[in-house]
Amino acid sequence: MIDRLQYNFSDLAAYEPSVAQTHERLSAWLDRIELDALVVTSQDEFISEYVPRRNSQRFALTGFDGSAGSGVFLSAAAAAKIGSPRFILFVDGRYHLQAESQCDPAHVRLEKLELGVPIWTALVDWVSEHASVLRSLGYDALRVSVAQRDRLYEGTREAAQRWTALAAREIDRAIALPGWQVERPIFELPESLTGVSVTANIKTLNDRLRAELRAPKERICWLTCAADDIGYLLNTRGHHMPNASSHLGYLFVIGDQAALFLPEGCERCPVELEAYPKLQVFRNDLAALGRFLALFDVDQVCYSADAVNCAVPDALRRIWPVARHTNFSPVEAMRASKTPQALDRFRDAFARSSAAIAQTMRWAKYGEPGARHSEYDLARRINDAYGARGAVGLTFTTIAAHGPNSALAHYAAASPDVMLEDGQLVLLDSGAYYESGFATDCTRVVLRKTESSTTAQPWQREIYTIALKACIKGLVTRFPANYKGEDVDKAVRDVCRAHGYDFNHGTGHGIGIHVHEGGVRFAPGSRYGLVPNAVVSVEPGIYVAGQGGVRIENVVVIHPSSRERGKVEFENLVTVGYDWDLIDIDMLDEDERAYLREYEQRCAELGNSITACPLL
Repeated sequence: MIDRLQYNFSDLAAYEPSVAQTHERLSAWLDRIELDALVVTSQDEFISEYVPRRNSQRFALTGFDGSAGSGVFLSAAAAAKIGSPRFILFVDGRYHLQAESQCDPAHVRLEKLELGVPIWTALVDWVSEHASVLRSLGYDALRVSVAQRDRLYEGTREAAQRWTALAAREIDRAIALPGWQVERPIFELPESLTGVSVTANIKTLNDRLRAELRAPKERICWLTCAADDIGYLLNTRGHHMPNASSHLGYLFVIGDQAALFLPEGCERCPVELEAYPKLQVFRNDLAALGRFLALFDVDQVCYSADAVNCAVPDALRRIWPVARHTNFSPVEAMRASKTPQALDRFRDAFARSSAAIAQTMRWAKYGEPGARHSEYDLARRINDAYGARGAVGLTFTTIAAHGPNSALAHYAAASPDVMLEDGQLVLLDSGAYYESGFATDCTRVVLRKTESSTTAQPWQREIYTIALKACIKGLVTRFPANYKGEDVDKAVRDVCRAHGYDFNHGTGHGIGIHVHEGGVRFAPGSRYGLVPNAVVSVEPGIYVAGQGGVRIENVVVIHPSSRERGKVEFENLVTVGYDWDLIDIDMLDEDERAYLREYEQRCAELGNSITACPLL
């Protein structure tokens, strides 16, 4: 087992369903309720990004286990009329190759989306285009967000397609999905680690709700099922899911009263919270929760439509039938700008992670005399290096990719049978949680070189150097403070495009309690601003299918520039050196050389160099 840290899930029984059998079960059930198709998402009832296989309807129906990708399951009659396999799976550029390798084309038709085309937009368009066949459709209301449902309805209104909401886990039962059970404690962090208190968070939440809605706080119910929202507001952690330090549940806030509801699957978790006495906990008892909520005369219900499943607001309409529902949540903005105490925790976590990564990448590059090593060995090596420095969990499944596998942007099947061979690229993308529960993330690539005569091929040096130049562009540029995430993405991406390359993913994502945090991100179409004290990755890549790929990822903190008014600059949190066997120095300009000279000097002082820097 690769993950041997404290909060691992290594004792889980393997879940490898037969896609064909799962299709037959669901098809028979679909015929009984007379639906032409079902929309199937990658999410759970908490709209989580990383959903364990045993709780993923989409995995059971396709065999694909990537973090993003949703689809449509067709009845036998509908599939025959359309001339398609039963499942239509929509995936973005991160997962084109992985989905292709994991899905049987006899059962799954892949729709590979281009950069900038949202999965849900493509899915809704496809459903609408086939309206002549797909007249009656269903969706799992626990696994579809309010915003997703609204887009479904809006996109198919003209075609008059009929939708059925399924809110009683009917699909799970139909396909015999094992589901998710966790009994880990929910515990609180001291204010000294986070820089905020629960009381202050609830007050800020209410202040922002009142300012937006112009209503008394006692008349507003705010709710979320987003685990990082709950962890932020309550200063809590739980490590209830792989790749997350947060815990599961639904949180309701009305004035200064709060209720944490633990539904089926996490109702047995001990709750060790004392910092906010006004918080009440309900364990899978909907009737008791309903009686509590009904004590309040609420006329506005507030939530993020993107982060709440549509079954919960529907249930609240039965408690407050005339209350207005508003798509507004201030929590994303509250947690995007990190406190000084939280930033100190990030700096400490990245210092420890950087040391672990540098040590592991030297091993990945040079190996051990007389020994052979595999991708699996590399994943185990970084896991243990993190653990030796106090890590308690992984922030995502480690990507340990050799040779052609490094061209798979989100390759997660580190194999004991794929050996690390001289002259091949070795990519490691990994991250860890430490005691404060803030995520780290970093990607580095080396040329495997156990023999001194091994040298990089020209194409390897080219794509590595260009990706490095693009990353440096993102790290050192002082951007106008009014720039949006899409502007930073374009600046970085244009470096690759100038050399004839591009990458089919965003340049960077926010990082917080989860490794992918909503809010600030560097990606096409991102209109979110450059929030001071936000933590964001910068990770351009170049991938050559069948040969290999390079992604270079550092993580930064956004600060107002001390040198140019009206601009921001980035504080780099990662100190892991680069592989100079892969850098074409002649392709670097003087500013890039100056940056690398200073950066590699810092890495050398910390013992985090990978290879000797010729600029020093």
